[in-house]
Amino acid sequence: MAKQLNFRTSASLILLAKDKLKPKGPADYKTLLFNRHEKSTFMPNSAVFPGGVSETTDESPLWYQHFQKFGVTKEQLDTTYAFKGARTGIYKNENPNLLKRELSLRITAIRETFEEVGIMLCLDTNSLRESHHKIYGAFKEDFDRRYWQKVVHGDASKFLTLCEELKIVPDLWSLHEWSNWFTPSTFKKRFDTAFFMVALENVPELLIEPNEVKDYAWKTPLDFLKAYHRKECWLPPPQIYELSRCLNFNELSQIIAYARQHANKGSIVTLPVLYKCTDGQVSLLPGDQMYPTDPYLSQCAIATDKSIEAFRRNVQHLHRIEFFGSHDVVIRMNIEPFVGHVRPVNANPRRE
Repeated sequence: MAKQLNFRTSASLILLAKDKLKPKGPADYKTLLFNRHEKSTFMPNSAVFPGGVSETTDESPLWYQHFQKFGVTKEQLDTTYAFKGARTGIYKNENPNLLKRELSLRITAIRETFEEVGIMLCLDTNSLRESHHKIYGAFKEDFDRRYWQKVVHGDASKFLTLCEELKIVPDLWSLHEWSNWFTPSTFKKRFDTAFFMVALENVPELLIEPNEVKDYAWKTPLDFLKAYHRKECWLPPPQIYELSRCLNFNELSQIIAYARQHANKGSIVTLPVLYKCTDGQVSLLPGDQMYPTDPYLSQCAIATDKSIEAFRRNVQHLHRIEFFGSHDVVIRMNIEPFVGHVRPVNANPRRE
């Protein structure tokens, strides 16, 4: 059903970095969000994780040849992410000659992160030998990043050229599958997005792309959520949800260890189905008792004459995001998370 929809495949990267200073809060790590420009064609003025649309060059078999130069065979790459769990449609590629989606989506996330904020997650011949044993991702800064950022931003195929010139490969091994979100039907532009997570030992020096990035910040997940509820920034629902999931972990080592082992369990598509209530809006998520059998059939927000509270009343199995206002949001979930994932933690002080 999803293949009949008009959407684009994309990938986002949840970057977590060790906080070297003694943190004031419980978390010993921070994450990166940047604010989109007001002229952005999708989610303007919103604080988002780095990422963007997949390009055909991200799936090019030329990447296999490039990795082969570093002693990594096609078979080794293809079997690295042969997880046992169920795979969502975003990871299915019907053309056997192209790069497997588990690989190409990681390349998309790394390339887009470099284009937007100048972080180049990569490995050289020496660091590649130890990549399977490392917790932290590796990044490179000692090259003309401004020049290459402009080149790759203008032509995605030049990302492979960049890797060839610098004698590096994208650090695919440090990216761990986290979630898969599908844009609701109420948006004209829709994306099927894979979210990956990576841990960094140090905070990189950013180099922002001025046409896409207005500004950025490194904060703990809780601090971002607090800022959102204080109306200091605006977070799209996937960012709210994934930041809320991060609240389960106080230490960077804990969350990455979890992400590494959880990826083998598979994933599901999170496609919100929207309901308009008399005092706000509700996004139903998979597993909610009211969630439709086929969410892809919903073409617009569904109107109801009930309040948010009345719409929730007598519903035993809850998995939904309730929007009482643009900065007054609560996630309600009393079911077991799918594929053993962690549930989001409520950070809205007004909605305990």
